[in-house]
Amino acid sequence: MKALIFAFVALFAVQTVSAQSGFSDEKKSEIVDNLKEAIVSENTGLQTSGALVLSELIHDSFLEKDDASKVMIPLVKLLKEGETEQERIAAAVALYQLGNSIGIYQLRNVGVFDSNEKIASICKNLYYTYHKLNGTEYLASF
Repeated sequence: MKALIFAFVALFAVQTVSAQSGFSDEKKSEIVDNLKEAIVSENTGLQTSGALVLSELIHDSFLEKDDASKVMIPLVKLLKEGETEQERIAAAVALYQLGNSIGIYQLRNVGVFDSNEKIASICKNLYYTYHKLNGTEYLASF
């Protein structure tokens, strides 16, 4: 029993220390390159997972927005041309997390012009949320 408790404490300590130290610049570049490959792949599950993992890494501050900016174009393409709602939603959330002005503007465009009401609604909400949190002006009301 003591060994089990010690193992849990050690595991928790290692996770805490590793979370604080972050990744080296080389490792960040490798991570972003691998996620980009996942997002541009033909496998819809891999595309969705790549976009979700990217948004989580940015949200949890393991990756900085500038490090992940080279994934923005594949995410915009996935948002506009994705086959399933899930991959399009994952791309929208990842673009929101990136906070790039081009990506945020694309959320607005999809929110206004997309025929899928669910996708349009999510993109509108992400667009509004971004501007509310950053104190910036909306480009258009919906």
